[in-house]
Amino acid sequence: MSNYEQALNELHGLEQFGIRMGLDNVQAYCEAAGHPEDRVPYVQIAGTNGKGTTAACLSSLGTANGVKTGCYTSPHLVDFRERIKIDGEPISASALADGWEQVREFVIEREMTFFEATTLIALDYFAEQEIDVGVLEVGLGGRLDATSVVNPRVTVITNIALDHQQHLGEDLITIAGEKAGTFKPGVPVFVGDPRPSEVRAALIQHAARVDAPIRFLHDEVTLSVRKKTPWGTRFDYSGPSFSARGLTLPVSGDHFAFGAGLALWAWETLTTPPQDETVVRAGLEHADLPGRAEWRTVDGVPVLLDVAHNEAAIDRLTESVQAMKRGRAVLVAGILADKPWTTMLDRLRSVASRGWLCGLRTAPESRGMEHAHVRNTLALRPWVRWSDSIADGLERAMSVVRGGDAEFVLVTGSFHTVGEALVDLRLASADTPYVRRQAAEAAVGA
Repeated sequence: MSNYEQALNELHGLEQFGIRMGLDNVQAYCEAAGHPEDRVPYVQIAGTNGKGTTAACLSSLGTANGVKTGCYTSPHLVDFRERIKIDGEPISASALADGWEQVREFVIEREMTFFEATTLIALDYFAEQEIDVGVLEVGLGGRLDATSVVNPRVTVITNIALDHQQHLGEDLITIAGEKAGTFKPGVPVFVGDPRPSEVRAALIQHAARVDAPIRFLHDEVTLSVRKKTPWGTRFDYSGPSFSARGLTLPVSGDHFAFGAGLALWAWETLTTPPQDETVVRAGLEHADLPGRAEWRTVDGVPVLLDVAHNEAAIDRLTESVQAMKRGRAVLVAGILADKPWTTMLDRLRSVASRGWLCGLRTAPESRGMEHAHVRNTLALRPWVRWSDSIADGLERAMSVVRGGDAEFVLVTGSFHTVGEALVDLRLASADTPYVRRQAAEAAVGA
């Protein structure tokens, strides 16, 4: 077993400790390690949905401008190394093994969680590589998330919706408070979608409490989507110091244009105007957004892969699918057991004529579904059946499309679902980081 394989096995072994909210362990490590979190200027991104899109666009804008940019996101689709990137390139196997060795003793002694350990590796790696700016996606909530050990240059909140209520609270105001825990004295806060009005008021109150200047996207930025196709979105942007028409993203959907606009707005603040429009265009066009509205054709069958994993994200997905007017889908869904999976399935019914709910081989044992647990509920939804695996669900769904009873296969429900589908469809290798940009270039070359 290589050092890298051993590192991965030991890291994944930390999943036994589940989710633990709190900063004590991470702060203790950073103090012992000479404060790697202070050696890089960071942008911290919190919110219920759209964090990954905003992080990817912001990272790509930095790279396009010649700024050495680190990006830490979670979870991954296919390979762990997708979580930690510099200028779009995943951390190498040897660097990951070295990073784990550096934190291993401390992590094991304190029984730290998988996410805590991963965050420490990222912070050490970015400091050692002397990046110019780092983009950190919050894992869960914000106030007690491991990434909140940093004192960022800018804080971003994408939106507030219901998710992870067992950890963050049962209502939007409480959840907003948890995400506002990222606010730091004097650090500007950029909020994308503050709806409903009660959430906006709560965020303003939290910002005032810590003396953090807070701004809202639609007070300063005008966004207008001009055209959507299965392969991209074209939109106009007008911000405080930069405007451009016909900016293009490699994914389809109004919500992706919103995430890109939020990233561009934050980028305007991080840099000195004027912006080079050619560079901005290149940065957005090359943003790496794997598993987001990703259309692929497999053996002649159109397949749409999307990592929507809560009610709000499913609503956005179904709206986008309906706007594409591609006909009826057959569904392959894999949803973690602690999500509102019945509601998510019911909402997907608006775009899918039939489908399969599938078991997930990569899901944590405590969050996986089994047929025995869902049999009675599925009996009330005859349009969706159970399948033990994504691979089996895909085979059945593709047969439906070939038989003419649907126009495409829709794969969604979680990152695990899309990651397994990419491997099962032979669109990705299980031991190689999946990069959508590279996959698209390979498809064009073929």
